[in-house]
Amino acid sequence: MSALAPSSGSPVPSGGDGITYRELERVHAPTHEEFVRNYLRPRRPVVLTGVADGWHARHHWSLDYLAETFGDTPAIAAPLRNGTLADDSKRGVEFHHVKLREFIASLAQPGSADAYVMAPTWNFPERLQAEYETPSYAAGYPYMQAKVWVGKTGTVTPVHRDIPHNFHVHLTGRKRWLLFSPKESAHLYPRGMFSGLPNFAWADPGQPDYERFPRLRGAQGVACLCGPGDTLFIPSGWWHHTRLLDDCVSMNFWWGGRLVYAASRVSKLFKRIRNIQRGEWA
Repeated sequence: MSALAPSSGSPVPSGGDGITYRELERVHAPTHEEFVRNYLRPRRPVVLTGVADGWHARHHWSLDYLAETFGDTPAIAAPLRNGTLADDSKRGVEFHHVKLREFIASLAQPGSADAYVMAPTWNFPERLQAEYETPSYAAGYPYMQAKVWVGKTGTVTPVHRDIPHNFHVHLTGRKRWLLFSPKESAHLYPRGMFSGLPNFAWADPGQPDYERFPRLRGAQGVACLCGPGDTLFIPSGWWHHTRLLDDCVSMNFWWGGRLVYAASRVSKLFKRIRNIQRGEWA
């Protein structure tokens, strides 16, 4: 099996003799002990179902609802080029700001999106807190950061990794994920520490170029197609690449213990000193 066909609806990309994938495991809301034993400690990604079933957001967060209820919220917009993140090799991503209502209105325009929007939960009115719950598996950890994501069909985030663990909760639309263990790093050609996006890779598993990146042909990953109600657990350090198959609304929760908290603080300081943008994506 090889890399993803952009319009394919299959959870696992197929065809060719390049990258190989297996389908990511799906389980219904395990107990806390089961999650820690089977996924957190061994750092195994998994799709969890049922985690967000009781959320107001799970059943009501359409694009129209967000525009009407939280439209004045300031959101961070990352520029896209032909639907894919546009970055500067030295400074990273040149973010700009937009009202959530304005961005949602722009999704109706033809063609590729020109931005992918995220909004930290603290930017929203207080009533937002009643419409979701932090996944219980992440409760009590010293590091926690949550964001709301809104993107247009076809939007791609290049392969990258983050220091914290990540719960990505899908609320509307479908998103395809390609994930790679930290052991696969050499196959993905990581960018250097002093690049504008030090946690990104040069190779593109969504559109692999085996002549330019020959080691990519031997990569082994996992793939999944997530839809409304699915919660994807991405362990710390796992590489991930996404493509939106519909207009999507989701939330994510970056979280971790003291070491993750300390490492995240050091990462932020490093990027601030070098005057580059943060490269946390999902």
